[in-house]
Amino acid sequence: MFGRKPSGSKSKPDSKFPHAGGISSFLKKESDTNEELTPNANFEPDLPRPSTSKSVNLIQEVQKLDDKTIKPFIDYTKGHIYYPILSKIGEPHDNVLYLDDLVSDGILAKHIYEKLIVCPLHPTVFSSSMRLYCPKCHSMNVEKLNLFEHKKCGYIAESKKFDFSNTAHSICPSCMKEIKNFDKEIRVPAMWYQCEDCIEKFDNAVIKLHCRNHDHDFDTNSGKFITTFCYKLKNSDISNVSDTTQIKDELMKLLNGFNFSAELNARVKGKSGNVHEIPIFGKSKSNDDSILIFIKNQSSGVDESDMNSVLIPKLDIDPKNTFFVTVSDVKDGVESLATHYGINLISDPDFSKIISRVEEFVSVWYANIGGRK
Repeated sequence: MFGRKPSGSKSKPDSKFPHAGGISSFLKKESDTNEELTPNANFEPDLPRPSTSKSVNLIQEVQKLDDKTIKPFIDYTKGHIYYPILSKIGEPHDNVLYLDDLVSDGILAKHIYEKLIVCPLHPTVFSSSMRLYCPKCHSMNVEKLNLFEHKKCGYIAESKKFDFSNTAHSICPSCMKEIKNFDKEIRVPAMWYQCEDCIEKFDNAVIKLHCRNHDHDFDTNSGKFITTFCYKLKNSDISNVSDTTQIKDELMKLLNGFNFSAELNARVKGKSGNVHEIPIFGKSKSNDDSILIFIKNQSSGVDESDMNSVLIPKLDIDPKNTFFVTVSDVKDGVESLATHYGINLISDPDFSKIISRVEEFVSVWYANIGGRK
């Protein structure tokens, strides 16, 4: 195997988590290790020792949640979106890029949590409320009225005169029978609004949104949308997370050693003008040749849909070389698809062998473009 370009002393990589089992087996092994410590050691035997990997720590925290979902905290007054769980692993609580990187790694799945409609003049303020106005006098003193009908006796009344939905008045004033089930016994044939100031009745009130911080109204069709996201745990296998992290670190060192400028989770614009997020993007400092490296580790294995997610940016960016590396099993059809499109597929349960095979390829490539070791 070819050696890397010397780059000074190299720190010893963290020990790799075992492949067998998921979080439960990992925590059990941590607990077993704690039992072997001397009684004078400073530790809590009932808790797992902190992991050196933030991603692993995050998974441990998310596993404690009932729905395994990281939800945002929205500060409506200041217009900030926080993810408090990030503070528990030493990350800033507004570091959305960290969560998005875990989405790219296949660890988290990103979903829309809420869409907020905000003031077009003050979009950084999330605090807005809905107001109803009378279309005639523009007063806010508007009440909603319902027309109720008792199905059994045919009695009809406005909700202002008799509210059948009020449990304190559950006796029909006409037939004097008790209303036991509002949904089944009462029909609502009509609904309208009434202005208490001008006594005007109307079907549709004027709806405005009110910017609370700056005290002004704006139309609903002029409001802007702010999308907030939640992140659901997709891959809870700690060994896969550990492998992905270590593979990334080792490949970054490898590319730097062969005179490449390398970037993690790079946003690269393709020929179509679309921007693609690449787990590792490298560019040779000698001749601007580029390399894309995709990493996908998941307990369910790698299938053609995973390969398709690599094909789109590969064809659009058109790099000199593309790698798809995984410690997971590769399903039927993936290898032939990779060969057809010139993608170097490397699959091995031992991530160190993956690094060796990439290094061998890059070393030959580096020598061919005039590099010297």
